[in-house]
Amino acid sequence: MRIIRLWIVEDEVNLARGLMRGFAAKGYEVETCASLAELGALLVEAEPEVVFLDVRLPDGEGLTALPHILRRSPLAKVIVMTAFGESSLVVRAIKEGAWNYLDKPFPLEAGYNMAFRASETISLSRRVRLLEEGKKVTLAGSSCALDRVRDFIEKVAPHGEANVLLQGESGTGKEVVARLIGGSGASAGGEFVAINCSSIPENLLEAELFGYRKGAYTGASADKTGLVQVADGGTLFLDEIGDMPFQLQQKLLRFLDSRTIRPLGSSKEHRITLRVICATCVDLEKRTAEGRFRSDLYYRISMLPLHLPPLRERGDDVMELAATFLARLASRLGRPLLTVGGEAEQVFLSYPWPGNVRELKNLLERIYILKDPSDSTIRLCDLPAEMLDALPGIDETGEFPSGGESLQKEMDRIENDLIRRALEKNGGNRTQTARDLGLSRYALLRRMQRHGMDTGGR
Repeated sequence: MRIIRLWIVEDEVNLARGLMRGFAAKGYEVETCASLAELGALLVEAEPEVVFLDVRLPDGEGLTALPHILRRSPLAKVIVMTAFGESSLVVRAIKEGAWNYLDKPFPLEAGYNMAFRASETISLSRRVRLLEEGKKVTLAGSSCALDRVRDFIEKVAPHGEANVLLQGESGTGKEVVARLIGGSGASAGGEFVAINCSSIPENLLEAELFGYRKGAYTGASADKTGLVQVADGGTLFLDEIGDMPFQLQQKLLRFLDSRTIRPLGSSKEHRITLRVICATCVDLEKRTAEGRFRSDLYYRISMLPLHLPPLRERGDDVMELAATFLARLASRLGRPLLTVGGEAEQVFLSYPWPGNVRELKNLLERIYILKDPSDSTIRLCDLPAEMLDALPGIDETGEFPSGGESLQKEMDRIENDLIRRALEKNGGNRTQTARDLGLSRYALLRRMQRHGMDTGGR
């Protein structure tokens, strides 16, 4: 189970000390402060999850801190501590967002029970949020290449201790696949924590991953929980793992071997149970051979490797993805649904998509924003010039030439012939024909429709 960050805001020294020792012994990560000023400074450094808040502090009323706590940490559960009989303050506290209250003095066991219930509520809220997010994460497409990805996800999901390495060009959907793996099987319902190893300076990445204790170094004014610990019980997604500093690779390897961490400045090790998924768009095996990536770490993280296919190798998936993105954009922007016109569709199917799915998504959003709302069809004139320049068979006006044979027409003729011969060979069986041609049945039927073939039958 992940460690819950619990704060005690209380100026009565003996009570604060007793609560701190009791909760620390129960496995909570405890911080204490005795005034609004100290609480404000702590909120700058960290986010609480459970807060025991005294309503009367030396420098003001504790309830004034409620909105600041909840703004910093919306899921936090604040338990106000009041003197017996202060019922008006209790009512006010609940109205302003407090989760519950305790009348002082209270038995330590009552505090334990309250904190436990608050922790369970937080965990439930996280699960609900993750399930809602998971509903939005899908793999659109029916190509054989994508079917292999789905099969991989289904097989690895139950094995939470096995490390996964996702490889592929930028924009192929590595984080989407990671979220689908993390949202099912052994790690379902746990936190999904993503960190880009190339976007954080080398001197900060270790602290982000493993955390530190107050006073561990100059400027460490409060405890920081590392992202590895935050992801306990869920999934840690390390994107661009190939750019992780060489020195830090050894520490990651140690964690993967022991599944324990010791934050900087701490003498205590924490046992962590999570799923680790790494991703890269570089040739990690080549970097290993060049001595730029540790070979022992490479073999450790690549227990279950998967190469994600680029969009140009996914055939008609581009049109299924386009339809999915256009439907989402129409809903989000409150605009009529756009469809892709015939000539624009030829471009979509022929274009190499160097930016892959991300490029397609960004293009469609740009078209939606700039297009005249009265026109519901995406045409050649809506596509960027550099996209048309990358294609054969289109003249400088952005139109397919009316005379002569374009490469696209020749390709269409070849495709038509291949489909007809495959259908004849298989006695008209569409499923077997699709399998022979390396297409999904859906993709085959689309192509048959484009060529004016009868799509009825088996």
